[in-house]
Amino acid sequence: MKILNYILVLIISTIPLISKSQDYCEFIQNIQNYQDSVKLKSVGDSDILDSNTFDIHTYLSFFDKIAVETGFIINVYFFDNFLDGNPYLYALKENERIVNKNKKALYKFLNKPEFRAKNHVKPKDSEIGFLQYLLFSEMGEQFALKWHSNYNEKYIICSKKELNEIVNEFRKDYQVETSEEEIEADFSVDSEELNKLEQINPTIKIESGNGYYTITWIENRTHSGIFKCTYQINKNESYNIEKIKEEKLLDIEMNIIY
Repeated sequence: MKILNYILVLIISTIPLISKSQDYCEFIQNIQNYQDSVKLKSVGDSDILDSNTFDIHTYLSFFDKIAVETGFIINVYFFDNFLDGNPYLYALKENERIVNKNKKALYKFLNKPEFRAKNHVKPKDSEIGFLQYLLFSEMGEQFALKWHSNYNEKYIICSKKELNEIVNEFRKDYQVETSEEEIEADFSVDSEELNKLEQINPTIKIESGNGYYTITWIENRTHSGIFKCTYQINKNESYNIEKIKEEKLLDIEMNIIY
């Protein structure tokens, strides 16, 4: 009876953790679904974000547990460089605007730390606040990637269902063959690594203590591998992010060149 009571207490005590993890994953999936829906449209010789599929205010509303620095406004600029292109989230003071610049000057401006949007936001002191802050900083510009920019594509895997879909997709590629020869898939992985990946728990883990939040999640860097990463975020005003651990769970080999 004592053992049964202990098991029941253990199960009941884990229910809030499971519920939180599901909420965290739902938040991330909502963001990533919105990112996946963003399209580009051509204007003259360049591509820009299609305003019918992306609105900066709608996008920022997902991040309701981080605050923008007083006096600053966040906006987005899609930098199209012909062979690649990706969005930049930037922050300017309310009375400032981007002036006409040549491509080299514009690229330099968008990459200056003082204009990067992630350097002008701060999290509310909660687990979800620091998760949103980390996602905004590390994954906030993962949408509308054009051509060669896809080499840097990455997203979070946080549910077993999503993990199984990825594993099954790779296995399906292995089975594509004809009577004459095997048709090479766009990406290759090791079958043993894939079997091990299938057994992992992709649940996001968040811990608080010693002046830091520590967040562990699974990153799918679609053109290089799947990684288990742990980040440490300082709770003080700097909110500095440091990746303190990275483990490659699956090596992804490219068989294509864009």
